[in-house]
Amino acid sequence: MLALILFILIYAAALALCVYFAVKRNWLKSCVSAMAALIPLPLSYSMAKKFVGAFGASLSGALKEGFLQLLNLRNDIMLRDEALLRVSSYAVNAILGIAAFWLCFLALWGMLTLIKHFIIFGVIINKDYKSYDPPKKLPILSAAFSLVSFGAVTFALLFPLGAASDIAASAAKVCDYRLPASVINNPIGRVYGIAGRGFFDSLTEIEGVTEFVNSDEAQRGAEIYIALRKVAEGADSDDSSIDRISGSLKSSYLMTDLTSEIAANAANSWKNGRRYMNITPKLPDGRSGELVRDVLEIMSGWERENLIQDIDTAINVYKLLREKEITRLSDGEALFAALSEEEFDKELFAVLSKSRDFIAVIPKVLRFGIGTAVDAMEMEMNDDYIVELDAASLSEQDWQREASAFSLLISRMKTMSEGNTDTLGLLADLYSVRDSKLIGNVLINLLIQILYNLQLAAG
Repeated sequence: MLALILFILIYAAALALCVYFAVKRNWLKSCVSAMAALIPLPLSYSMAKKFVGAFGASLSGALKEGFLQLLNLRNDIMLRDEALLRVSSYAVNAILGIAAFWLCFLALWGMLTLIKHFIIFGVIINKDYKSYDPPKKLPILSAAFSLVSFGAVTFALLFPLGAASDIAASAAKVCDYRLPASVINNPIGRVYGIAGRGFFDSLTEIEGVTEFVNSDEAQRGAEIYIALRKVAEGADSDDSSIDRISGSLKSSYLMTDLTSEIAANAANSWKNGRRYMNITPKLPDGRSGELVRDVLEIMSGWERENLIQDIDTAINVYKLLREKEITRLSDGEALFAALSEEEFDKELFAVLSKSRDFIAVIPKVLRFGIGTAVDAMEMEMNDDYIVELDAASLSEQDWQREASAFSLLISRMKTMSEGNTDTLGLLADLYSVRDSKLIGNVLINLLIQILYNLQLAAG
């Protein structure tokens, strides 16, 4: 808050001094000063663009190496790093473009100010600049020219702040979030944001890239950050922030590219027990761990297109699990309990079956559920009996039937694992789901195990 107050005070003082001296000064001096401030704008823009074009590519590679060091990725195993290079190029063009523009503008403005003093007045008008004081000062016209000069100089210096202000305000509006007052979010920044955002985009655009606009990418990133913050703060009772994350991620080029790359690299390392970004998660043991590794295996093959297709699936699965208060896949008992409910299974299968990638998780879920039940019943089952069929060949109606069959089987086995033995009931359930395409072959194995256990009990 102190920085905001100081910023406003400095800006207001500069504006007040500009107007104060303008009304006391001759209009011609103010006119020449306005020209000295306006002329550097297009010249600085052109020079900065050429500078970025000449050095941007080489600096992007260097910055990528810096990102690798900063994120502790230099010694990690990475499947690819193309997206990181694109983000580096984005950052280099933004930083280099703004810095080059500022340097060129200040140099040209200073040079034209000297020309104003020593050539325009000293040579052409043949009067000393300080002593030139004709009777008609025209204070209103002088003030108008001074405001033009003030606007040109402050725009050249504050356009990045204006762009950031407009980006932040637009993201907050989309996310229905109230931004706190800050140097970025203030009336002055909003005024410069009207033209500052477009100028920023034009100045920092990457040559040959037409897939995205720089400020739009920054806004998508801000929207995702705000939405994640609302979720963390518990301010997402209607799931609007979760949906905003999905929408912003899918509409962004750089974010989907980078997120898919990071997810693929992380999943590939973590499923093999290796570190990534200085993190080595401890995967759960047993069948929960196997399910987590199966999901990581799918994510390790993610490209940008996969992420766009899968993000809704991942978010809908997250919502389903959250409804059952399952916050981690390592919550094996809670997940097993949820899988015994028909409605949960129908929704889960419907969501997973719509994704080209996650449809492969369904047989893994079957293996987890049935395997966990068999373990609880102290029986054995060969996991190979769960067939990895062409899941994409099943229709929506097929999936609903498979979900019903699966939940019926899991519910009965869960009941029996809790000590409520009903072998005849289990046999009846097994018979009723005999036409299941996913678990049909499991039934033979289960029947053998049941008969074997009955024989042991009789003996």
